[in-house]
Amino acid sequence: MPTLSARLVALFVVLSLLVSGVIVFAVLQFSAEEVMHLLMQGVGTPDAARAMFDQYVVRVILIGAGAGILLGSLAAWWLVRRLMHPLEQLTGASGSIAVGDLAARVPEPPDPELRRLAQSFNRMAATLEQTEARRRALVEDVAHELRTPLTSLRGYTEALADGVVDPTPEVLRTVHEEIERLTRLVEALDQLARGDGGQRALQEAEIDLGALLRRALELATPELRQRQISVEIDSPAGLPILRGDPDAIGQVVTNLVQNAARYTNDGGRIAARLTVDAAWVRCAVANTGAEVPASELDLIWERLHRVDRSRTRASGGAGIGLAIVRQVVSAHGGQVGASSADGRTEVWFCLPIWQSRG
Repeated sequence: MPTLSARLVALFVVLSLLVSGVIVFAVLQFSAEEVMHLLMQGVGTPDAARAMFDQYVVRVILIGAGAGILLGSLAAWWLVRRLMHPLEQLTGASGSIAVGDLAARVPEPPDPELRRLAQSFNRMAATLEQTEARRRALVEDVAHELRTPLTSLRGYTEALADGVVDPTPEVLRTVHEEIERLTRLVEALDQLARGDGGQRALQEAEIDLGALLRRALELATPELRQRQISVEIDSPAGLPILRGDPDAIGQVVTNLVQNAARYTNDGGRIAARLTVDAAWVRCAVANTGAEVPASELDLIWERLHRVDRSRTRASGGAGIGLAIVRQVVSAHGGQVGASSADGRTEVWFCLPIWQSRG
């Protein structure tokens, strides 16, 4: 479809041709010689005939000018309507968004320029709507995450103060676990916020990714054995020694293992694998269990996002682990990804090879 600018130029050209055509048609239809001849027959003198001819020409010009003005007015009205109607819709939608109606959208006009404007506005509105939805979900999840351990702590402390519960080691251990859980949540939120603001200074040292993976699996072994989850690890010899922040990458690996353990079905299996591909080292942790819908694979990296929002928080997950994974890996120049199919979910990250053994 031609652009609006091209159509306007074509419109003015057509109007000019129409006005010129009216005048030319009138002059050709009644040529000067014929008019003079007719006038000579009805008027006695050439001067009188000339005067009548001049009046005729003026009348033709006025008719042509009037026709041009009329056509120009109609064209201007059509143009104003064509331009103003989409702009009025855009103004109305902007006002709706300003008062909180983030679902407001505008229809796409047929003109390419106005259509691009409408598409840009609709994309902006959709982004604002998604951002607001995530903000509300974040507030809701943070409130829930904080409420659960605080409620437990309040119940235990009230029971201890009233003498209903004796301060046995088991009760104190439970209180301590709730405090630790609350501390982990606050620290995770703080680290995520500092990382997003670019305030976290990464250290640079050698990283043995294989050793970090084995250590993370060893730390998770007691829980995995209790739930009868089998573990497989594939770490080939001769892996490159990477450079980066060992603590940060160690947390990345730990978060992947903990995420896999959290969503593996009892009696299931976790498989960890390290591979080298050209200039990258890839670490993948896969687990059996419920699949992640394809529509949510990209969302698992968002803070406080859960695939199953009704899932209990008692498992200790705060929906922050994978957000930290993406943040740290990106800071190291790496990539992250995930796939889920056939009852198996795999989450992976790649780091660029900096230095090899030997």
